[in-house]
Amino acid sequence: MSSYRDKLDLESCRERLKDLETVREEILKIAREVRINATKAIASIHARKSPENFIDAAVECFKKLKSYEPRFPELYHPLAHDAEQELVEAMVLRDIIEKRFDFSITLNVKPSAFVTGLADVIGELRRYVLTCLIGGDFEESRNFMELMEEIYANLLQFVELPDKLVPGLRRKLDVARSAIERTKSDYIAAKVARFHESLGRNR
Repeated sequence: MSSYRDKLDLESCRERLKDLETVREEILKIAREVRINATKAIASIHARKSPENFIDAAVECFKKLKSYEPRFPELYHPLAHDAEQELVEAMVLRDIIEKRFDFSITLNVKPSAFVTGLADVIGELRRYVLTCLIGGDFEESRNFMELMEEIYANLLQFVELPDKLVPGLRRKLDVARSAIERTKSDYIAAKVARFHESLGRNR
């Protein structure tokens, strides 16, 4: 750790900043690969396909990304957050669909990325519920809606933290609350439609 006795001059500043410029591009490139694979994993889940290949690829990229943290924390923390968050989102959604999510994750991400990634899962669950409703699977839809509510309720404890610690969480939870209410309305509408459909068949 630097102390007030350490010598700092313009030349050493220039060298460090030039290094940071190069490393910044490397971090951005790897973070982009993490996000691309995480996005593909989520798309696979919604398509009812295995996301494992994409999640594995995202995790491998994340390991490379994480190696920059000890040496370049001033770059890693602001540039890697979104990648960490999206990887959390993909892994949590996978665990939920496979019925093994327990509000934890085996991944060395920052707490803020876990919390905000979990908030984004609520929107993905809405998409999944709508697909279930189209298929007439009301029991599965209800189970996922209950989990949406549970995730939301558990995340409310973090709302009072400064936005610098959990970037965008308040906005994400506002969006999540709206998604939950709209999903409930869609569920009721689908149930009513199914009821009228059954009446028509029985006439």
